[in-house]
Amino acid sequence: MPSHLPQQNRATESFLRWVRPPRQGRTREQLGRILEAAEELVSNFGFDQVPVAQIARNAGTSVGGFYRRFPTKLALLHALHERFCEEAKATASSVLSPHRWEGVPTPGMMQALVEFLIQVYSQRRGLFRAFLLRAMTDPEANARNRDLFEFLAGKMAVLLQQRRHDFDHPDPVLGARFVLRVLFGTLNHFLIVSDGQPSFEDKVIHQELARVFRMYLGVRPPHVAPKRPTR
Repeated sequence: MPSHLPQQNRATESFLRWVRPPRQGRTREQLGRILEAAEELVSNFGFDQVPVAQIARNAGTSVGGFYRRFPTKLALLHALHERFCEEAKATASSVLSPHRWEGVPTPGMMQALVEFLIQVYSQRRGLFRAFLLRAMTDPEANARNRDLFEFLAGKMAVLLQQRRHDFDHPDPVLGARFVLRVLFGTLNHFLIVSDGQPSFEDKVIHQELARVFRMYLGVRPPHVAPKRPTR
């Protein structure tokens, strides 16, 4: 699958990480191997381009073993989506924790968050595309997407609320929801609509999305005092 997104920033990768909640038991371990193999293949090549036989081979099992776990390939996609949403919530709880960003200026925090979001998308291009396309026609997948967005928006709102004196936007809750829609919408565009030829250099996408984040919320430079509320 062609790359529509910029490559990840190594500094961001070392600071912010995707979280995989621990799983136990032999059954979960065997299931996990199939999901791991499928996620890697689908992320790199796309859902429709990856045959079940290749997933089974990479997972160290047989095609029959695959179908004992998943009656259809679509059932696998739902399992991948469920696991992704669980991991995304665990990751957001870590990455968007106000404690993590203590001592980091708000503009720098926003730059790092944008770069991490781009990293997540870049590493899972085919997977995101499969999830997005499925959610357009599948109420179950769409409901999971909505639930995940509400969770992410809630975490972002708490983080922004802690820094509301650093920007001019009057409503951090609304600001969190809207700016996430803008960021996700832009990256989703690269996945679904783009013709495969990048429109901008990698560094431009990093810089401009971070600029959108800052400018929409009205982030002030560190030396500018907060505005006093009007009576």
